[in-house]
Amino acid sequence: MTDSEHNAWLEAALANTLAGEPVENITTSSNEIGIHDAYALQRELVGRLESHGGWGEVYGYKAALTAEPAQQAMGISEPIIGVLFEHAAYQADSATAVATDRPVLLETEVGFTLRKEITAPVAEDDVFDAIACCCGMIELASPNLQQRPTSADLIANNAASYGCIAGASTAHPLDIDVDALPVSLTRIDAEQQALHTAMAGSVMAGQRDALIWLINRTLAQGYELRPGHMLMTGSIGSMHPGKVGRYRAEFGALGDLTFALD
Repeated sequence: MTDSEHNAWLEAALANTLAGEPVENITTSSNEIGIHDAYALQRELVGRLESHGGWGEVYGYKAALTAEPAQQAMGISEPIIGVLFEHAAYQADSATAVATDRPVLLETEVGFTLRKEITAPVAEDDVFDAIACCCGMIELASPNLQQRPTSADLIANNAASYGCIAGASTAHPLDIDVDALPVSLTRIDAEQQALHTAMAGSVMAGQRDALIWLINRTLAQGYELRPGHMLMTGSIGSMHPGKVGRYRAEFGALGDLTFALD
């Protein structure tokens, strides 16, 4: 990929991301791009989104493709990360209504809020020391690409990051058994439709493991981890097309989260 092609893709990706229009797959013009170069493009796209200001400040970071079958389908051996922005980050209450400008996929997740800056890799014995609290989350994921993506396409276009909804109930992860949380998503229109039920510990080797991986991979990619940033560790259960309607997610000790998609 030449410098001019590189810049042209970034300019078009920025414009389309802001407008809610599908972005051209980077592999269309550079089919040999690897994971390292895809992350370099992601960092540049994220930097342009920050500089533009239309999506606000960085809200946090997310893990994607945490399930091994999803990784195998993409030809990779570990999850990927993306950056979340404030523009579509909601706090849930009974009146939470979300209007999206592009198709989204709904995922139930656990989010961890940082209480302090992290500048060095963390391990099992100290990772929760950096956490203020955790809560139930809904991710509003959107690949927003013109064609079926490869792993490089997903990474370059910020890992399908779009928005999220944070639950009102919080706890410190040392005060509850996060992995034992039963998590479910139900559509609650005229007729209730159960979409999935799963355990929070089904992500990677458990929530602590997933959080350690996400923090250390985020640092390795050159991003900053600041107090207040939200870290979403990956989808619990299946993802579902975000259809117009009302939904309830249940997270055991972390309470319920009700929202509507308009």
